Amino acid sequence: MAQEPANQIKPLPPGFHRTMIVVTTLFISLMASIDLTIVTVALPYMAGNLNATTDEVTWVVTMFAVGQAIVIGITGHLSRMLGRKVLILTAVIGFVASSVACGLAQDLDMIVAFRFVQGLFSGPLIPLSQAMLIDAVEEKERTRILAFWVVGVMGGPALGPMLGGYLAQDLDWRWNFWVNVPVGAVATILILSFVRRTPHIPMRTDWLGLGFLVAMLSTMQIALNQGDKLDWFGSHTIVHLFLISFVAALVVIGRGAYLGQRHIIDIRLFADINFTLCCLVVTAMGSTFLALMILAPQLFVDGLGWQASTAGVVIGCYGAGGVTGSFVAGRLQSFLSFRQSYVLACAIMGSGWLWFSRLDGNIGMWEAVPPGVLIVFGMMLVFPILAARAFANLPPDKRDEGAGLFNLTKTLGFSFGTTAVGTLYYNGQLANWSRHVGEISPANPALQQYLNDLGNVSYNTKMVYVADLLQTQSQLQSIFEIAQYMAFCTSNSNFGIFGILKSLDL
Repeated sequence: MAQEPANQIKPLPPGFHRTMIVVTTLFISLMASIDLTIVTVALPYMAGNLNATTDEVTWVVTMFAVGQAIVIGITGHLSRMLGRKVLILTAVIGFVASSVACGLAQDLDMIVAFRFVQGLFSGPLIPLSQAMLIDAVEEKERTRILAFWVVGVMGGPALGPMLGGYLAQDLDWRWNFWVNVPVGAVATILILSFVRRTPHIPMRTDWLGLGFLVAMLSTMQIALNQGDKLDWFGSHTIVHLFLISFVAALVVIGRGAYLGQRHIIDIRLFADINFTLCCLVVTAMGSTFLALMILAPQLFVDGLGWQASTAGVVIGCYGAGGVTGSFVAGRLQSFLSFRQSYVLACAIMGSGWLWFSRLDGNIGMWEAVPPGVLIVFGMMLVFPILAARAFANLPPDKRDEGAGLFNLTKTLGFSFGTTAVGTLYYNGQLANWSRHVGEISPANPALQQYLNDLGNVSYNTKMVYVADLLQTQSQLQSIFEIAQYMAFCTSNSNFGIFGILKSLDL
């Protein structure tokens, strides 16, 4: 297939080739996004097999996120150096090879190292899949076509725990990595057959800028992922990590503004206010999705005692709501402005979160489905629109760079959102526990009745049951309090960034 200059890539007419480009990008984005969460359910199995503690094994997740964030940021630079097709093919092959290595690892250090490499190779997959779709269609069709890409990007994290749980439970935790081999083989065939080439451009690498970018992203991701375990700013390690990240960020921004295209990432793309605000809004709304992906498993598995497979089915239903929302978004823009779509989406998400906050400890499986479906459906009403509008003013030769920055800001925002929800959950659980324990009195008739109902067991055993009950109730209350906060944030159409959108053509 002939190479096409990056600034002259023409949209494809409707037909087989364009359809297969859509299939290829969906496949690639789904493969990359699933691996972000597929191992979360398998971590206890891995810890037992590798003789690691629960805290130590979380580095398997942390280092993947670090590697992915680093390469997402420099996707544009790598694409210019190697050409888009060569880069994405290299990324898929490296991703599969590192996945095999992860599955063969014999100790924690090996698997953490290979997961970092796997994250590095997964970095270009999502940005390049987005850029390929944008190039393949006319501007008026982008929202509708990008709905498929959004299904992969946002559906992957929802499917990951469900797929990972089944593989770890029914086969072996190593299949969480080996499953990428057949998937990667199909992706390689699709790339070779349908992805259009862009030429590589000889250019120098800004190694100093790359060093500061790596320092900024790696220290930030590690601090965000390990903060809860190390007591945040009560830990000198976390303070030093954030300080390094902050200083490195100042250098990256300053050098980027001064050097422009010669910098490792083109910071000047953020001068396009349309691009910048789309990045911010998609980050804020995407954090809502990540909050749901954190709270739902905590509620279903830890709070209600469901099996992981049952919780996975419910979360999979949430993903079905998202698929529906993403396809509705393509038709919604024909008769609603973006601001109107945004208000509608916020109202739907707020309703879903309010419903979620009204659940209790006695719900059945199908009672838990509707609120989550509403939340994800509402978010997907505007996600594809944002993914398309962000590139409205960017020239074609900047789309790979723009896709990298778009997904980098989204990734960092997701990390901040995940950390915030996790911290709120942990602190809320402690506060609720302290409050409930303070209310327990041996003279309380209700407590005495509960202890009598436990039957003929020792007093110490009965108090263990009481402690377990308090722990569960503290968890549930913390989850529902966060859901109420999310309902307030999302249902208020003037909350956050919407006030800025009123003055812009979005």
